[in-house]
Amino acid sequence: MTLATTDTGRFDSERTLGLINYGLLFSALFFGGVPAIVAVVLAYTQRGSAGPTVREHYRFQIQIFWIGFLLSLIAGICGVGGVVELTGDAWRNGGSHGEMQVDETDFTVRVIGLFIGSAVSLILLTLWSLAAPAVGFIRLATAPRPETAA
Repeated sequence: MTLATTDTGRFDSERTLGLINYGLLFSALFFGGVPAIVAVVLAYTQRGSAGPTVREHYRFQIQIFWIGFLLSLIAGICGVGGVVELTGDAWRNGGSHGEMQVDETDFTVRVIGLFIGSAVSLILLTLWSLAAPAVGFIRLATAPRPETAA
């Protein structure tokens, strides 16, 4: 009976930490990604000692982090690329006076494509950062306790 109580208590404490991690991942969108770094460090450090159910959730949390990081990286590269391209075109249009002059010809297909790529990546990042932790949280919160021998 003591063994079953200990296993149940361990699962409950592991599940609590897993739920907190999902909360950190969810809130990362609103706090510049810093909570996600805390969550992924916790997931990496705890997954080796966790039970099979919670270990799978830690794996999913790590996946959530890296997919979000990749989408952020794509959005940033596309956004910066679009700004650099647009600035270069505006600088070249300024002529010999060294001025920057932006007109409609500066918005080339390449610049527009980079800005669209950035916007699409940000939309996907937002959806992923809100939906994936919420689904994982619900799955972990409703996960049954493992059966233990009485």
